[in-house]
Amino acid sequence: MEIEFETLEDLHDRLLPALNSKVLDLERNDYLNISEKEVWNYLAETKWKHASGLLLHEMVEDILHTDNQEIYQYMQKNGDR
Repeated sequence: MEIEFETLEDLHDRLLPALNSKVLDLERNDYLNISEKEVWNYLAETKWKHASGLLLHEMVEDILHTDNQEIYQYMQKNGDR
């Protein structure tokens, strides 16, 4: 069964548990004060920017398996930190 989302906000809301899990992982590894929105923005602007036809489980995998240091460096580079 394929799930389609009417808005980007609907997709974000569906991915929120995985995003929150990633934030907890970041905190456990001393990457503090990184929000789920920042994780979302990182992935949207890097891994998913030119992707099409992504499946929900692929996006969850991206969220959970993205290297914490990559997120942190991206935020530093873009002035978020």
